[in-house]
Amino acid sequence: MKLGSVIVTYNPSIDILKNLINNITTSVKKVVLSDNGSKNINEIKVLATTFGNVDIIELGDNLGIGYAQNRGIEAVFADDSIEGVLLFDHDSNPSPIMVSELGDAYDKMTKDGTKIGALGPVYMDPRTENHYPISVFSGFSLIKKYPIPGDNTPISASFLIASGSLIPRTTFEKVGGMREDFFIDYIDIEWSFRATHYGLPSFAIPSAKMVHQVGDDRLKMFGREISIHSPLRRYYLARNSVFMVKIGYIDWRYKVREVFYSFSRVFVFLLFVNKRITYLRYILKGWSDGFKGKYGKIDVLPRG
Repeated sequence: MKLGSVIVTYNPSIDILKNLINNITTSVKKVVLSDNGSKNINEIKVLATTFGNVDIIELGDNLGIGYAQNRGIEAVFADDSIEGVLLFDHDSNPSPIMVSELGDAYDKMTKDGTKIGALGPVYMDPRTENHYPISVFSGFSLIKKYPIPGDNTPISASFLIASGSLIPRTTFEKVGGMREDFFIDYIDIEWSFRATHYGLPSFAIPSAKMVHQVGDDRLKMFGREISIHSPLRRYYLARNSVFMVKIGYIDWRYKVREVFYSFSRVFVFLLFVNKRITYLRYILKGWSDGFKGKYGKIDVLPRG
């Protein structure tokens, strides 16, 4: 399977970005850096020239993850020989063999007749060295599956983190690209549900490994971990959660669960963080804009 890759960049660490490209460049035909207005774009350009198969799309401003991913995907698939694309954030850290493991799994699964929306690796949190669970939605529950050591059987997943995922060209042709109007958050979850709606499920491949950090920090409470994001990210999480509930092809049981946890998780979360009033303002604004149908990017709220 001939692959290309899209890396969305936004003020990246050049050393981390270089390591990412090093780990994938020999396994893919083409790498596209889709840049969301990075301040260090000149350094990114210099880095790109050190590789023979890296192109840059300069978007000039932060237009959101979905927009940047879609422009990168279009650039990759402009090469008709490329059959699939790998998506990455600029701070992703895949193992040197992750791409080949996903490619081999794709070849084997399609040979066996398995329909595939996306394949993803098993993710590890660099702060705790724990594996993130693979999410499987069943009834009203979100079951967390962990890979069994030594067992490389693909694990069915309701949705995957976009970064590190391999998506075939044929899937994009049937399912479509990423939601650009979400700007950030829930983009990969919505896309995974949409692919499943079209009969193209997602799978995690245990032999494919990647270090990936979710949130700015992790908060443990009542035996669970919650990602701590900035107040602005909490706005997008709150707003796009409402949008998810409005989408017709998403299972109604997921919607019930989403409503319950959107409220309960937020109020528990507010008990344990600083700047509670700031967080609450962004969350309430997110819910309000979600109900009003206001999409896209917002600016930082004025101090109240």
